Amino acid sequence: MHEQEWDQVANTFEEQIFNVPANDHRGLINQAVERFASRDAVATDLGCGVGRTLPLLAGHFGRVHAVDVSSACLAVAEEACRSHDNIRYVHADLARDRRGYPQADLVLCINTWLNADPAMRMGIVRNTCQSVKRGGHLVLVVPALGSALLTTLRQVQLNQRMGMDPAKAERQALPEGPAWAHGLVPIDGVPTKHFMAEELEALLGERGFVVEEVEKLEYGWDTEFTDPPAWMGAPYPWDWFLVARRAR
Repeated sequence: MHEQEWDQVANTFEEQIFNVPANDHRGLINQAVERFASRDAVATDLGCGVGRTLPLLAGHFGRVHAVDVSSACLAVAEEACRSHDNIRYVHADLARDRRGYPQADLVLCINTWLNADPAMRMGIVRNTCQSVKRGGHLVLVVPALGSALLTTLRQVQLNQRMGMDPAKAERQALPEGPAWAHGLVPIDGVPTKHFMAEELEALLGERGFVVEEVEKLEYGWDTEFTDPPAWMGAPYPWDWFLVARRAR
């Protein structure tokens, strides 16, 4: 999505955009923020949207930079967080040259590396990494390619239980085209970048980061299916949750 499209969903953001922090039932995001918290430190939320995690950051860091491509989303965030006077709001396109906010001790980046265009996505990756001070940390959440494959498997199983023959069950569940080989999986019809854990480690390692933690941030099957059947239990769908330190 581009700036104008994000502007258009600003007032319905909570209804339309999946809320990762609210569904982080293990509290991985909160635990990471608390681990690196300091009133002498600076935190940045890159792609902050309407500010779901800004109160958390503002409560644990001396200064917070809320950065987003959408001025309309920033306006909603500023109104929602008006009781916090240590947040600075920055309108910036993360795919372009980084400007308007300094490097931070902690950068939180939740489902911002999604763009299907590789040039734009790599611009966002580059600017995310450059936003972290040397010795600072990146807390990253991205869609998992393995989770998308697991969801496809569950759809095949569901199709078969509904009476489809195995070949038809697979054809109906699998999207067409070679995009999956590049980690591009449709979400609500929009090609969306999904990652392997090894891919993330390689991307960050090339940019001077040491990955310290990789976890599955798991969700219920109701995030993938309407009224999932009771037999559809573990393993569950997930995003990758990653913590990395900038070493150089």
